[in-house]
Amino acid sequence: MKKVILSILLSFILLQSANSQDTITYLIRFPNAVHHEADITIKLDNVKDSAVTAIMSKASPGRYAMHNFGKNIYSLFAVDDSNAKYEINRTAPDRWKVSNIHSSVLINYTLYANHADGTYSGIDEDFANLNMPATLLWIEHMEHLPIKVIFDLPDTSSWKIATQLHLLDSTKNSYSATDLQYLMDSPCILGNFELKEFTADIHKSPRFLMAINADSNEEEYDKFVNMTKKVVSEEMKIFGEYPDFSDSTFTFLCSYGEGYYSDGMEHRNSTMISDYIPLTGNQDRLIEAISHEFFHIWNIERIRPAALEPFDFTEIQISGELWFGEGFTNYYGDLALCRSGILDQNSYLNGLSGKLNLFVNAPGWNFGSPVYMSEMAPFTDRSSSIDDDNFSNTFVSYYYYGEMIALALDLSLRTEFKNLSLDDFMKAVWIKYGKEEIPYTNPDLLNTLTEVCGNSDFSRHFFETYIFGNTIPDYESLFDKFGYKMIKKYPGKPSIGFVRLKYEGDTAIMMSNPLIGSALYDAGVNKGDLILSIDDQAVTSYPELNFIIGTRKINDEIDVSYSHLGKLKKGSFKLKEDNQIVLIPKEKFSIRVTEEEELLRSNWLSPIVLDKK
Repeated sequence: MKKVILSILLSFILLQSANSQDTITYLIRFPNAVHHEADITIKLDNVKDSAVTAIMSKASPGRYAMHNFGKNIYSLFAVDDSNAKYEINRTAPDRWKVSNIHSSVLINYTLYANHADGTYSGIDEDFANLNMPATLLWIEHMEHLPIKVIFDLPDTSSWKIATQLHLLDSTKNSYSATDLQYLMDSPCILGNFELKEFTADIHKSPRFLMAINADSNEEEYDKFVNMTKKVVSEEMKIFGEYPDFSDSTFTFLCSYGEGYYSDGMEHRNSTMISDYIPLTGNQDRLIEAISHEFFHIWNIERIRPAALEPFDFTEIQISGELWFGEGFTNYYGDLALCRSGILDQNSYLNGLSGKLNLFVNAPGWNFGSPVYMSEMAPFTDRSSSIDDDNFSNTFVSYYYYGEMIALALDLSLRTEFKNLSLDDFMKAVWIKYGKEEIPYTNPDLLNTLTEVCGNSDFSRHFFETYIFGNTIPDYESLFDKFGYKMIKKYPGKPSIGFVRLKYEGDTAIMMSNPLIGSALYDAGVNKGDLILSIDDQAVTSYPELNFIIGTRKINDEIDVSYSHLGKLKKGSFKLKEDNQIVLIPKEKFSIRVTEEEELLRSNWLSPIVLDKK
């Protein structure tokens, strides 16, 4: 108890002069960082009500599923300015009511944080990555009030602070936010990170900061910063301008190596990115998240679906526009890497081949449109549940679905209209909705496409067929106009399709649901079943499975013996042709690429040239 009283008294002393009238102040301390804990105090002055409710968020900006951050706070109590305790009761899993208030209120609690990524929070001896919905309680009906945040850093640390919060006093480590929405959208990283600064040297570039928490060296940091600079410049060219950043500054918050989890999250004036792999030698892989998240400063942060406005931290909001917000961002994330020269054209096309395979060969698109898949985000955006699902058969991620729709629309605009591309559409959406921050709907996007191409039949057909409907575009014909052949990767080769197996002794365990239409699906095998033999032969490894299938021909009937819930079962299937596809330039087949195809290809994949005027 003495420790608790001393803690709250110290908090009160530090906060006593911090608040102006009607300002909420947070003090964040790290007395037990070694065990992933923070001590957090909220000070409320001039409380006019006899009771207030403190809330821990269920949702986080940039995420579309419920996360229940309240599970990680404890030892919560409230006192007045003389350290007398107020009555406090938990009224819901994420709500606490403080009653019988007669003066200022200090609410104190312990946060456990051991998942450092773009969504959750992580605290250790050497760093603290704080995403605010996973860190801070907030007060109901006070969402509009200005906020002050003070960080009390460990005495023995060499920690610095990087955040999009507005700096008030560097000597006191104090920052401000205009209101709750800005606070919750402002992640922080603390640690002995490397801080780099650059401008993009193009079109009134803002100030860019990169705070990189990684065990690396100056040369490796500079390499990554230079790659980021190329991405930033190339993506700006699509829209023709940068958004207006607060303090004319955008901050990349980056953490790489042991202790971090793979994730990326966009914010209004910053982005929080982390990965478990080290920075050194992995810049080519890590730049992908930078490219995706930075594109979000236009698409999602300011070009904003109406269904997500205003953001609700207490409930999950459903949006049917994520195919555009996330999927089109996915498309431009990789395209910007290609246009900037970070990714060569062959590597870019190989990546497209892989994504096309995932899309066209997945059964999920049969079950719904991109709009429907967007509305499934609350169940799929890293949402956890105990019971099994059949998403491998019934769901296609709106990230990949939307990316493949963006690809089809881009290629279609470039071939059906003179001097038009998806770039023009994105810029038009930015000017009409993003720049003035007017929330949009799917019909708004349809109308904007009509305005851009001047052909309502084209835009209406595209939306009804590929966005409101679930037809797969004719990629083979589209790519042919750009001088590429989309062909079978292994023509004439038999296959049982994609399957995840775990080998134990003489058996193979099904680790996922077989895909609809696949060989093992037709044979009646399910997730968790033990495959005892295929074609009367034990299957003990993938090479052995490939050898068994490789000795047979397409349409051969194969017997399979397996155990289901402890019972011996037998089934059979017919071998089908391997359905994997690949994109190959026509010149690889000694087919002449026409000047028109060369021009289309160049305009699509080459850097954008801005009019110097």
